[in-house]
Amino acid sequence: MRSVGQRTITAVAAAWMTLSAVSWAAGPAAFRPLAPGVLTVVPAPAAPEGTAAATDTVSYGDLLDITAGRADLAWKPLQSPPHTTFVERGRNREYPREVWNLEFAFKSPRMIDVDIPVAGMKMQRKRVWYLVYRVRNAGGRRPRVDAADTARRSTEAFETPIRFVPHFVLESLEPLDDGEGLASYRAYLDRVIPTALGPIRAREAGGRELLDSAAMVAEPIGPGEERWGVATWEDVDPRIDFFSIYVRGLTNALEWRQRADSRVRAAEPPGTALEEALRTLRLDFWRPGDERDEVEEEMQVGFAGVFERMALGTRLLEAIGIARRDAADPAAGLAALGLRWSDADMLDEVEAADLPVGSAGVSLKPLGTVIGALAAVPDPEARRRAVQLVFGDVGVLAFEDLAGALAASGDAARDAERRAALGQLGLAPQAVDALLRESATRPLESLGIVVEALGHVQAAAERRAAARRIFGPAGRRIETLARQVALARTLATLEAIDAPTAEIAAGDARSAFEAVRPALTGLDDATRQRILAGLRAAAVPGKRGEEAADPRRERIAALPPDEQVDAVADLVLQGLFGWRGPRLCAAAVAQEEGVDHSWVFRYEQPVEEPAAL
Repeated sequence: MRSVGQRTITAVAAAWMTLSAVSWAAGPAAFRPLAPGVLTVVPAPAAPEGTAAATDTVSYGDLLDITAGRADLAWKPLQSPPHTTFVERGRNREYPREVWNLEFAFKSPRMIDVDIPVAGMKMQRKRVWYLVYRVRNAGGRRPRVDAADTARRSTEAFETPIRFVPHFVLESLEPLDDGEGLASYRAYLDRVIPTALGPIRAREAGGRELLDSAAMVAEPIGPGEERWGVATWEDVDPRIDFFSIYVRGLTNALEWRQRADSRVRAAEPPGTALEEALRTLRLDFWRPGDERDEVEEEMQVGFAGVFERMALGTRLLEAIGIARRDAADPAAGLAALGLRWSDADMLDEVEAADLPVGSAGVSLKPLGTVIGALAAVPDPEARRRAVQLVFGDVGVLAFEDLAGALAASGDAARDAERRAALGQLGLAPQAVDALLRESATRPLESLGIVVEALGHVQAAAERRAAARRIFGPAGRRIETLARQVALARTLATLEAIDAPTAEIAAGDARSAFEAVRPALTGLDDATRQRILAGLRAAAVPGKRGEEAADPRRERIAALPPDEQVDAVADLVLQGLFGWRGPRLCAAAVAQEEGVDHSWVFRYEQPVEEPAAL
């Protein structure tokens, strides 16, 4: 039973909270004082004092509908300045505008278990991820032109109410199974979860008001006013360790740019080829624990590039650890088969753009190339030694399981399921008959045909399901072998650039990446020339001394010296990390450690729901 003193304190506190429940226009009452470091404040990206050209208040760009769409009208006048023509006047146009900003502060994300309404008028216990934040109206700046000298520009501050329209997206590039390769995109949009507000408020704000995204937008925020809110996400994959939260709506700064896949045509309406990229705040985090031992305490603030460094460093450590773990020598195995890491068929030929949600990030083309080279080895014992070198003991068993599963004749239902799966991969009935008939006598050739067909399936879940229908439980071996080939290529590439493998193996993932960075950015001319000389269009199984002409060599050799360096570096990154290597490496080194936020311009597209794995 509570004492009289306790009841009195409770009554006084309740009365004080009632009296302080004023409207947001008058400003919310302050939260309890927070310990230093609990709240991370991100300064508003306000334009600094100085010339307007150095701020967001003035942007410059071409009128693409004129400069590109009507390039046929370009001409050089003889009597007038060149910049006076119609096309030239469309270049480097000036766009002044007022820019307002909100200061953003946040506590690190946390998780909480709450009951959420589901179908059938029932409640379901779910884990909700949430981010408590504060926004403050920091005003804005506008461009100003000196009346006496129009060439002189500056900016001036102004105050105005700002309506904050929250847009929070939690994104992760972390792969969650072997079939997704080094990265796999997932995204979750902030959702209003009324039943979560009470528990979060009780935990974080002592019962005081926190606004969800729907309530936050109801009233504008006055000059100097601040508000507290919370963003919530449900059904986040519990296996995610590294993620970013993108916050849009903190400023009206933007940039217009041409869409990557567009062409400017004179017949199109103005602006058709453009997209509006909005300035967005990026916050990076990582969390301890795993799906079985999720930690409800605060997650850790990271920095842009930490996931990429960990992913690339982990790939290096895995490749170097193959020999000790699997009793293999993959680089020597590839050489014995007449394959090079830089062969066109050993590199992932995928467009350098993010695949859709749930896509298979691992290319099966290199695996098919290795299988074809193995099939061309006439001596069974030599073939087995090559498998041992490239894949280790596990690989030998995997090939035996796959070949046996493909050649096995089960019951009618099982045989019909396998034939249907092969037909869905695009194989004609006659080809399916021949494949199954020869699978016992020509196992590698038959396996190669199936792997090639599976490689055309983009969705990871669909590819995995098709492999299971064809091979049964042994189907999971396909992704294992594909990953092993990728690691073998990584090892061969490390040898080609004389990377310090002992130094790489001596530390953790991040130090492994740092150890290989000098070799990536500082290849000497002799190494570059050796890599270029080793390029060939395709491996020729059984003809090790024969090389096909490679258009890549001529294309790179025709580039200016600086671009040649970049082209060879990209080739090496593809050999080390696959088709995503150049992009992931660029993101890993774009920002140094210690900067806990960044501002980026993003073109927002509808967020897709994460695919079921």
